[in-house]
Amino acid sequence: MKKFLLAITVSLIVGVGAFAGQLGSDLLEAIKPGPDGKIDVITILPHEDDETIFVGGTIMKMKQDPRVRVHIMCLTLGDMSDTNKVLKITPELQGRIRSRELRSAAAVLGADEVIQLDYHDQGLASADQSILRQKILDEIDRTDAELVVGYGPDGITGHIDHKTGSRAVTEAFKQSKAQKLYYISLPRSVKGTFALMGAKPPMEPTVKVDIRPFKKLKMLAIDEHATQKWFAGFFQHASMLNWFDNEYFTLGAENK
Repeated sequence: MKKFLLAITVSLIVGVGAFAGQLGSDLLEAIKPGPDGKIDVITILPHEDDETIFVGGTIMKMKQDPRVRVHIMCLTLGDMSDTNKVLKITPELQGRIRSRELRSAAAVLGADEVIQLDYHDQGLASADQSILRQKILDEIDRTDAELVVGYGPDGITGHIDHKTGSRAVTEAFKQSKAQKLYYISLPRSVKGTFALMGAKPPMEPTVKVDIRPFKKLKMLAIDEHATQKWFAGFFQHASMLNWFDNEYFTLGAENK
């Protein structure tokens, strides 16, 4: 994670790569409301702060539409970051703290619900994948979500929880009645960053959401994850990604 954030920072400074092509601007485009006239959106990500860093501005923008309800689902307790070593606390206490931080951040973002599962951080790959997939499918069905947002197969940073969660979300989506699945992506201008790290870049973005009106609130939401900002090392915390004026997504799948 530290190498990833350092490389992204360098690419932002030097402007690696060129941006080209026409992208969509709205995740809600062509989404049909449910029978109650509402559009339910569920973000399904492994760790507390994933939702804020990569989707926070988009959540706030979508919430400007009174039809939209947002459900934030977190798959792990976030109990294995470096924070517990720095603060000299147990993973159990760290998990409780991070779950509360997530709820505080979600309040800033205007989310309607937080769904917290209790898998251990870095433990998704060793979990029963059929049970994980079913838990995700149950929440997609319960919320009547029309739109699902998660990580793509690359996991952005390559974190094993990101990639494992992506597979489970994709499989659950295919069994659900949700209309579209979007993967988190990054601008094409940072594609060279991944080559420098010898890593596979995220899928090409198909949607670019302008979040400039929400950047200050997004930073406030990021700041609610205090353990990750102050006690996990500067380059492990992704507040510098708030330099982006846009958030990026790739259409991963559709259910017809």
